[in-house]
Amino acid sequence: MDHASTPISEQAMRSRFHRGWAVTAGCFLIAIFAWGTVFYGHGFYIASLTRLHGWSTSSVSGAISLFWVVGIPMTVITGSLIDRLGPRAVMAVGGTLVGISVLMLGQASELWHIYVAFVIMALGYPAVGAVGISATLSPWFDRNLGVAMSFALTGASVGAMVMVPVITRIAVAEGFPFAATAAGLSIIIVTIPVAALVIARPPGAVDVVAAPAFGHFRATAAIPAFWVIVLASGLSLAAQVGFLSHQIPVLEERLTRTSAADAVAVTAAAGIIGRFGLGFLAARFDLRTIAAVSYGLQALGLVAIAEAPPGLMLYAACALSGFVVGCLVILPPLLARRWFGPSGYGKTYGLLALFLYLFQGMGPGLSGVIRDSAGGYGPALWTHAGILLLAIFVITRLSAPPPE
Repeated sequence: MDHASTPISEQAMRSRFHRGWAVTAGCFLIAIFAWGTVFYGHGFYIASLTRLHGWSTSSVSGAISLFWVVGIPMTVITGSLIDRLGPRAVMAVGGTLVGISVLMLGQASELWHIYVAFVIMALGYPAVGAVGISATLSPWFDRNLGVAMSFALTGASVGAMVMVPVITRIAVAEGFPFAATAAGLSIIIVTIPVAALVIARPPGAVDVVAAPAFGHFRATAAIPAFWVIVLASGLSLAAQVGFLSHQIPVLEERLTRTSAADAVAVTAAAGIIGRFGLGFLAARFDLRTIAAVSYGLQALGLVAIAEAPPGLMLYAACALSGFVVGCLVILPPLLARRWFGPSGYGKTYGLLALFLYLFQGMGPGLSGVIRDSAGGYGPALWTHAGILLLAIFVITRLSAPPPE
């Protein structure tokens, strides 16, 4: 009996393995459109809406800051929704909401219209962003979860490399309303069939990104290491999102609109190398050292972008900054996993993501206010570089992790 059952067990394991990677490929495809139209698309929206309607940079970037703040509760409940309803329905609805929000941006005629659109975007994005993807993949993988996450989130970089230049060129040729319509429809057309046909979860799986219980919050909040990770990661992401959400208008001060979009693609391409490099280094070096080096490279990249002349030097500066973009996104969950272990990882990650969304919401608004006050983006980039140096100091205060 045991001998007969072994091949069946192995066959089931192989089937699960292949299905898990098919789900990973589906998440990769969804990430291309979700991140291309949201995370990396924010700079495109700021540049287009300020030019089209004459609204101030701080007014438009304030809507993006609102996007991050409204997204806070959604990051907490997305895992629970996937646990209860399954990833198919949650991702399909999330992608549809994001698509509708982008369509609304193209039709906006009053400033308050874009605030409503970004609120709707915030309600849908966590389902197709890093939180939804990690919640979808985690039941499928154990040892290979980091590799699967790196592959799936490489779709984010591909989205920046492809979506941003394409919709920018469409906007130049046909106008922003037409480009926004094309972008909004694309994510709906892709997400719904991919979610229905590819995305799935193993029978009986338990979601690892569930909403944190109050008891777990109290226990975690009593550990100083958690707050060090929150502050260091939050500062680094505030600076990074503050730049990325304005990258196209930042570069438009020295480049044409389409060249600025191409520089975004260069930034994202460098991020692919850095993301997989982090996966290799994380198993061999202290994460505190990797984080400090990543923060330092991002700070150096932002200063280089602020001071580089137009041309190849500016593209090289974008590549330097982009090299650690993926690292700064993946480092917080890696730090949480290493310092708090796998048993409490799901709840700790959900709690950590709540605070990180709050920090990320500060970045775009800060960039907009400084830009409008100074008349250019140089002081904003130097400010974000200073924030990253502060993050380096904070991460060096993190105590040694518990023994593995």
